[in-house]
Amino acid sequence: MASLKILITGATGYIGGSFITHILESKNTFPASAKFSVLLRSSSQAALFSKHDVAPVILQNPEDLAELRNVASNYDIIVNFAYIALPEHAKALVLGLGDRKNAKIGKQEPVFIQASSGTSNVADRPFTAADRSKKLGLPVEFTDVDSKAVYEAEKRLEAEEAYPLRTTELAVIDTGLEVGIKTHVVMIPTVFGAGTGVGNKLSIQIPLLIRSVLNNGYLAVAGEGNGLWDRVHIQDLVDLLTILLTRVVTNEQVPTGKDGIMFSGTSRNSWKDLEQTIVKEGIKLGKLGADTQVKHVELAKAEEAWGLAGAPGLAELGFASNSRTVADRAKQWGWVPKFLDVEQAIGEDWLAITKET
Repeated sequence: MASLKILITGATGYIGGSFITHILESKNTFPASAKFSVLLRSSSQAALFSKHDVAPVILQNPEDLAELRNVASNYDIIVNFAYIALPEHAKALVLGLGDRKNAKIGKQEPVFIQASSGTSNVADRPFTAADRSKKLGLPVEFTDVDSKAVYEAEKRLEAEEAYPLRTTELAVIDTGLEVGIKTHVVMIPTVFGAGTGVGNKLSIQIPLLIRSVLNNGYLAVAGEGNGLWDRVHIQDLVDLLTILLTRVVTNEQVPTGKDGIMFSGTSRNSWKDLEQTIVKEGIKLGKLGADTQVKHVELAKAEEAWGLAGAPGLAELGFASNSRTVADRAKQWGWVPKFLDVEQAIGEDWLAITKET
């Protein structure tokens, strides 16, 4: 039987690394013919995978889109974590799968999974464009059982304002439709918990806020901090991704293209509550003084405190907005989140960050 060739990008990152670890531990889920490769930017990264049953693929020039397209043409399935805000790179991967399909190589119909797009793609702008969502006719909460509505909402938002994560997600879907490649997108909210990969083991949002309070002596929250975001533990997220890949590999029915967008949140918090928890855990662990506070400040002041003054759009969309999503589809497939204790995970981040500094 011919091998089913699966390529994972971003395997040294927080989510991609945790996913490949989970996949290798769950390998009996997949046919014995499934062979995994990891796409790497340098030969020095290959040593990280010496104890893993994966084949390293080293890019000669990570910015060469033709090389990326050619590499992609050698695989049946690509799970992409690396190129989530680089639309041309993600398109090159999808086009490579299209080349493989046109050449009629292999028995598996090529499939592309954009595995870590962000729910900031459908977030509002409560400070700089408070009426935008209403003007565009967007719902307060999105569900992935109506994936086409999510796609259309992203199209309207993108026409109003380009945003790299959303631009890339839409490029993947639209390119897949153009060249006949099935695509799936998993949109992620705040991710918490320690990663299990060979490289980066920390997420983005919570560690950034921990470093901010260490640097400033207080933790800034923009305005009232009432914006609501979903969250998911890294282990629950990689479990969802494994369920999706398993369904793809075993040819179970999975919606694709405009219908192929999935959410992954398991619980929800306001920014104010999240930041108060971060400070509380820091005090409890003795990493902060007992009088450390969460301070309500203007958005520009918060951006400065977070170290995001040069990226005002990212600060508002990713740390001060509303982004409410419901992961109905995965739950219909039997996904049962198990890790809901955000306080313990924040404590682990505190220990990891203060140890490294």
